Amino acid sequence: MPPVRPGGPSRLRRVGYRSSVERFSARAMDALVWVVFVVLFVGAALLVKVAAALLVVLIVLALLLGLTLRVLRRRRTR
Repeated sequence: MPPVRPGGPSRLRRVGYRSSVERFSARAMDALVWVVFVVLFVGAALLVKVAAALLVVLIVLALLLGLTLRVLRRRRTR
């Protein structure tokens, strides 16, 4: 049976020792946080681009509708 240190495993935690599993878990959590951040950031950027494209399309459609109505109005008055 291996010798037991005074204070046992709780002493190791008090002095800042972390097992390899805990270090791996912490790094995995850090990586997951970064991945989520990047996905959200890229998603937000894509949403902004889509919104800008839709705005341009709506403006073009409104201009075309205005021109079409103007042409139709001129034909009726003649």
